Amino acid sequence: MLYNSYRSYMKNRFGAPVMKISLSAGFSCPNRDGTKSVEGCSFCDNRSFSPALGSVEPVVKQLTDVMDRCKYRFKHFLPYLQPFSNTYGSAQQLREIYEPLVQVPGVIGLAVGTRPDCFSEEVFEYLEDLSGRTYLSIELGLQSGHNSVLERVNRGHSVEEFCSVAQRLYSIGAEVVAHVILGLPSETEEMMEQTARMLGSMECVGGVKVHQLMVIAGTSLAQSYHKDEIELYDICRYSDMLCRFLSLLRPEQHIHRLMADSKPDMGLIAPLWSIDKQRSLSFIHGYMEKISFVQGRRYCSVS
Repeated sequence: MLYNSYRSYMKNRFGAPVMKISLSAGFSCPNRDGTKSVEGCSFCDNRSFSPALGSVEPVVKQLTDVMDRCKYRFKHFLPYLQPFSNTYGSAQQLREIYEPLVQVPGVIGLAVGTRPDCFSEEVFEYLEDLSGRTYLSIELGLQSGHNSVLERVNRGHSVEEFCSVAQRLYSIGAEVVAHVILGLPSETEEMMEQTARMLGSMECVGGVKVHQLMVIAGTSLAQSYHKDEIELYDICRYSDMLCRFLSLLRPEQHIHRLMADSKPDMGLIAPLWSIDKQRSLSFIHGYMEKISFVQGRRYCSVS
């Protein structure tokens, strides 16, 4: 086994393959609605990676429409609230959205994408109740383990906030997944490895989701790219950096994603290898085999 994939983890946990279904519940983000900023993260445009974003259907209908199409191939389904920050609301608002989803027959839990600065005490209390009743995965955006990099990309939260919230979520029974981008402006490869070491040392982080930096039209990152102010990874360099990153994680941490994909009609400018996901994944897997890669090979437990 090259790495501990999330797909295999879920199949082993639930006894059969699980289909993860991206949904849009209409949440916003404090980094976009003026609470912290109106510009958002410099790299962010949800339309580039979330096919659910444009849906105007009720969230349960979004879910059941996909389940109906796939019911002959899958018996287990995981709703995934993906675009923007899906804990950015009151506990009552979350309850009204979450509860109908987890009650749909065939649903084995809930995955929630969000940021470390979108939690209140009442939300933690509700999530603790929910995690006691069903599988709950919280995908928590970190992107980098360095505050200087987070400031550069206008992230709007700190590494310390991530660590504090991740520990709290773990303590209430939620599964914590750290989201990381490799290749952010001003971040060296040594810094990326430091981020991996940090995540590997955090018992509360059960999974990691990794992808390459992509330049999306309309973002401030795109302006920097057109001024030749940033350098993007080609597939060879990314594969090498990815393997170095994963080798520093714990062997048991499950890997949700190795790369992201998008298309020009969804705003993608570069790198163009992001268009062909299957071909790029095949290259990454081939590189892993070539170097005899094993997740966690360089992980060192600090006790």
